[in-house]
Amino acid sequence: MANFWTGYGFGGAFGASRFGRRIIKPALKLFIVGVIIAGFIYAYLMFRAVNQRSQSPHVHLHNSQ
Repeated sequence: MANFWTGYGFGGAFGASRFGRRIIKPALKLFIVGVIIAGFIYAYLMFRAVNQRSQSPHVHLHNSQ
C-alpha cells in the first residue's frame, strides 16, 4: 500500500514525518476501509432492488373478459 502512494510522490513525505505516521496514514487507511464498506452496502442495495423489480407482481392486473 505504501508503494502505491509513494508512486505519486507524496507517500514518502507521509512516512518520513512523525505526523504522517501517526495521523495521516491511519486516517487514510480508515477512509479507504470506509469507502470499501460503503461500496459493499451500495452493491447489496442495488442487487436487492433489481431482484425485487424482476420478480413477478403479487397483484394480478384486472382482466376484463
